[in-house]
Amino acid sequence: MRPVSRLGARVVALAATLAPLPGLACSISLPASGTLRNSMSNTVLGSQVNGNTPATVTMVLPLLSGVSVTVNAPTVIQSPPGYNAAMETREVAYTAAVIGLIQLANQGYTSAATNFSTGLLGAVTLTMTVHNRVNNPNGFAPGTYTTRTLVTCHP
Repeated sequence: MRPVSRLGARVVALAATLAPLPGLACSISLPASGTLRNSMSNTVLGSQVNGNTPATVTMVLPLLSGVSVTVNAPTVIQSPPGYNAAMETREVAYTAAVIGLIQLANQGYTSAATNFSTGLLGAVTLTMTVHNRVNNPNGFAPGTYTTRTLVTCHP
């Protein structure tokens, strides 16, 4: 088994797409980027492997706008020389709640883009917990891996 410390990569970097009018824009921030860890079998890198280190995304929603949130599957944006990505699958899972109390979404691991609506909520804070996972039966070469998940919000 390789030590977990050899794969201390950041898991999620997020980009925001904002509506063209400031009054209809949602604000997205990334208070915690998360960490990928290697499984004992060396076939899974993930933020829920050997611990729980997800990314945290915070959104301030515009007033009474009915925002829709899209979450894409992660992409691997950094891997070491010698890594064979031919058989990898990349997945994302997340939960979303308003002010940490009212759950709006609970998405299990998927490799597809997903959407959820906030309804007519507005001028409130939405908090998401985002997990990334990369599965590869070829295993993972020692080094740094970084994934990126794109989260967008739009009216």
